Amino acid sequence: MNEYLVIALFIVWYTLAMIISETMGKRKKIGVEWSFFISFLFSPVVGFLVTYFSKDK
Repeated sequence: MNEYLVIALFIVWYTLAMIISETMGKRKKIGVEWSFFISFLFSPVVGFLVTYFSKDK
């Protein structure tokens, strides 16, 4: 049961990072790639904040 929880959390983490990078990252100067990298590496919440406060294109 524990393995399924880890897999589910990974899928949710990855999906949230993709959503943040695709919806917000392409409109910001930080870009899709860096937005995804920060969201995936640290957390989707941190990635959202960094992407939100970065400059517009």
